[in-house]
Amino acid sequence: MKKILGLIGAFILGAYVMAVGEDVSAKVKSLVGQTVAGEYKVVVNGKELDEKGAVIAGTTNIPVRAFSEALGADLKVEDKTVYVTLDNNKVVEMDGKYYSKYDLLNEQKKTTELLDHLNNRVAQEEAKTESMNGQTGIVKQLWEDGLKDLREKVAQNNQKLTNITEALKAFEIES
Repeated sequence: MKKILGLIGAFILGAYVMAVGEDVSAKVKSLVGQTVAGEYKVVVNGKELDEKGAVIAGTTNIPVRAFSEALGADLKVEDKTVYVTLDNNKVVEMDGKYYSKYDLLNEQKKTTELLDHLNNRVAQEEAKTESMNGQTGIVKQLWEDGLKDLREKVAQNNQKLTNITEALKAFEIES
């Protein structure tokens, strides 16, 4: 089912690029100096792109690179032609979910940022070790449990980062 949807998406994207391809250079020239009439967010497969779309001279424009990456498509620019290729086979499975290269790179970035934060928290809590050695009872137990939880989260996210790195290797082989 996923391959069929991917093929349909590729067909629609290809048809669109072919239909508007002939007028691209004429439209680009006609857009120079035009005023942006509106700006809006672009959502692809439920994920909002960082870049915004724009309405210029009554035509809706989207950021092609961000859009194609969100679809997991390859984008190449040669001379004055933009080639977008959607290959639905370019996804990998990790932890029961399917990811494009773009999705994995985003997961890698988020996980790395989370690990930085968690490692800082562990360092802060470990700095309290000397003062906590004098504590007894529930205070010390809560602190030890919290530190143990933080270390477990670090280990889980390190494993996730390793899994992401391994999954990204599948895209290196195909390139």
